[in-house]
Amino acid sequence: MTAAHFNKEKGSQLKLFTPGPVHVPERVLRELAKPNDTHRSKPYSEMHQMATEGLQKLLYTKNECLIFTSSATGIMEACVRNLVKEDEKGLFFSIGAFGDRWYEIGETNGKNSKKEGVEWGKPITPEFAQEALNKDKYAVAFIQANETSTGVYNPIEKLAPIIKDSGALLCVDATSSMAGVKIEVDKLDIDVCLASVQKCFAVPPGLAVCSISDAAVEKAKQVKNRGLYFDFIDLYKRHVAKHQTPTTPPIPQIRGLTAQLDYILNIEGLEKRFERHEKLGKQTREWAKNIDLEMFPENGYESNTVSTIKNSLDLDIPKMVSMLLEESYRIVNGYGDLVNKTFRIGHMGEIQIKDLEEMLKVLGDIIKTLK
Repeated sequence: MTAAHFNKEKGSQLKLFTPGPVHVPERVLRELAKPNDTHRSKPYSEMHQMATEGLQKLLYTKNECLIFTSSATGIMEACVRNLVKEDEKGLFFSIGAFGDRWYEIGETNGKNSKKEGVEWGKPITPEFAQEALNKDKYAVAFIQANETSTGVYNPIEKLAPIIKDSGALLCVDATSSMAGVKIEVDKLDIDVCLASVQKCFAVPPGLAVCSISDAAVEKAKQVKNRGLYFDFIDLYKRHVAKHQTPTTPPIPQIRGLTAQLDYILNIEGLEKRFERHEKLGKQTREWAKNIDLEMFPENGYESNTVSTIKNSLDLDIPKMVSMLLEESYRIVNGYGDLVNKTFRIGHMGEIQIKDLEEMLKVLGDIIKTLK
């Protein structure tokens, strides 16, 4: 049995350099295996509180943080359903597949939705954002911090003040950057900042988290037909009152998240973690340049957690990915319209510089063979 097949006895033996799910360290896996009390017990509430207080520190916010039993897409839908009234408009900025997804969520939920997008590989600039906001009155603006399909990191620090000055609430999808790239929620006045845990947090899938502002909570109270499972008000009330969730959450993942947050905050340290991800991104870009590959994102807007690289050498990307799998490493093809035009290397979570160097050496040898 090769490492690329299902391993019933040992689990996956692959070394993942993917945009998520990512490699989960042994210390987190051990946490998942521990027995738990019920989701209505005092021990659970204590753990839930530890997790959400850790998220507040990670996000530099005094806003409450909520836990969802879903992927990040669930919170994306929650933002749409909870924050846009029937007579209001939502503005969806898009720089790739997941910006398009958020707009599709708005459309399929019957909200008055407007998409303002740019060519894939480019960011939303302050000038573009201002021009888009000047066209109409929007109640909420939705935007990616890190676009996982294109490997572009939007200049959120510059965009947030412009969006907030328009009077709109601001929802930020930080799925593939939260816990890898600093995002100061209170400083930027972000109303909802969301992510799932299978990327930079390095926890198994099944859990999503967000910070939520008082303004977003008050707005949600005014919106009809918020739904049941992703109702911000129900989630918020249960969290504040009892440090619980309305329905049964994946308790092992929350235990793993709690342990991982403790590691991030108290052992590695936030600044060192952000610096490590910055180095990982820089090293991948230098590697690509040295073997005559081009980055897909516009220069200066490259992600430090996932690198999207142009197929500028006209490589057989499926074959390249397959050959790398034989060496027990996994990277992935381009996403959506970028399949075979790009490939993606995830360098997030607990990946260290030495881990990346070893994989890139193997990948570089494979590329020389394919050239």
